[in-house]
Amino acid sequence: MGSRKPARQRDRAVIYMRQSTYREESISLELQETACRAYAKQQGYQVVAVEADPGISGRTFDRPAVKRVMGMIDRGEASTILLWKWSRLSRSRKDWAVAADTVETLGGRIESATEAIDTSTSTGRLARGVMVEFAAFESERIGDVWREAHARRVAAGRPANGKARFGYQYDREQKLHVPDTITGPVLAQAYRRYLAGESFYRLTIWLRDSGTEPVAGYGGHTGEWSTRTVQRVLDSGFAAGMIRSGGELLPGAHEPLISEHEWARYQRRRGERSTRRRGEVSQYLLSGMTRCGVCGGAMQIGNHRATGPRLRCRQAIEYHTHRGGYIQLHYVEGAVRTWLADAAAEIAEHTDLRPQRPAGQSATRKLEQERERITGALTRLAMQLAEETITPEVHARAAAAYDQRLTAISVELERTRVELAEPQPTERDIADLDRDWDILPVEQRREALRSLIASIVVTPGQAREIRIQPRNGDARVFRP
Repeated sequence: MGSRKPARQRDRAVIYMRQSTYREESISLELQETACRAYAKQQGYQVVAVEADPGISGRTFDRPAVKRVMGMIDRGEASTILLWKWSRLSRSRKDWAVAADTVETLGGRIESATEAIDTSTSTGRLARGVMVEFAAFESERIGDVWREAHARRVAAGRPANGKARFGYQYDREQKLHVPDTITGPVLAQAYRRYLAGESFYRLTIWLRDSGTEPVAGYGGHTGEWSTRTVQRVLDSGFAAGMIRSGGELLPGAHEPLISEHEWARYQRRRGERSTRRRGEVSQYLLSGMTRCGVCGGAMQIGNHRATGPRLRCRQAIEYHTHRGGYIQLHYVEGAVRTWLADAAAEIAEHTDLRPQRPAGQSATRKLEQERERITGALTRLAMQLAEETITPEVHARAAAAYDQRLTAISVELERTRVELAEPQPTERDIADLDRDWDILPVEQRREALRSLIASIVVTPGQAREIRIQPRNGDARVFRP
């Protein structure tokens, strides 16, 4: 394979080219093809096809053009694969060995136009092996350089690259994303409209009407906003001054478009809305907010011809778990409105409308202390294993249990931190909602109520009762 001796009949050759993703060694496909054609003419080969994989890493062998070239050899459509350099076919030792063995088994050859080696001899095959090994070394070196550069960018609060981000422009002098004067305010407004109760569907329509277009990298290849694209842009957290590395959100060096509180509220609302999408577009004020006081199940709103809208316990209606599964909706809405009006009237008597402080710092501290304790236990466990006072089996079981608990603590800490960052309902919020109640659309009233009320528990039937538990303060019970 790779012999440069003249063949008895004219060989059919296929030229394979690959343009590297690494800028410093990226050689144009035109240059590669010119060199390969000159070599084919010199050797008397007939070029029957030219295949190329532009901008694809040599570390993977799963490339479309490579598959086509190997197929041509397998079908006998070509007998020689011409490369500009040996590294063009692959920078993987394993892939190169498999490809070379496959082509040889099929009676074909692989040759390089610029690194002439007679692989029909043992010395030539050794020389080609050295060239392949050097290509693998260069691939690993490039990877090391990229990882070091990526780590430096992340440590400096910069994303892995300067690709376009909706809402920002990339300043090449500063090597930093800066807010765009046109799309930046649009992105900030998208977050605020979502927090005000709009669904992703309605945001998508609004963004289409805004005259803006999504950028590549967030599913926006069609040049038009879609619901998925809007979700990916907002979920990225870039507008909150965050960058993502290894699946983790980290503080970025760029200027945020929204506040930390707005980002925390978005994350919380996002999690809540994932379980109540129908409620976002419902015409009913309390859609998705009520639970049954008998069984704890969700209450659904249905329209009855005789009595009008009413709440129904799904468990009671579908599974007959208990009696009294109905209550007219206007009773519950009336109780909520009364609660809000009474709370606003009580607030009017006060002059200091300061926000109430969240009660969660002590829980966070306890979790952090437990994490420190488990970390110390893991250290002691490792020392016991090193001193051979415990067996590897005992160490593995104990370490697995500790690791599982550490994972649970990390999840709980993240949830607690989001709750602490979430602006707690203030007396001003209650007063403002009561004042603007009649002019706000249903979805905004519903979203505001969700920030003020922790739960609405409804007991249907003859002993009907409505229990409203605000996020701050004592619960109130209404018996209509």
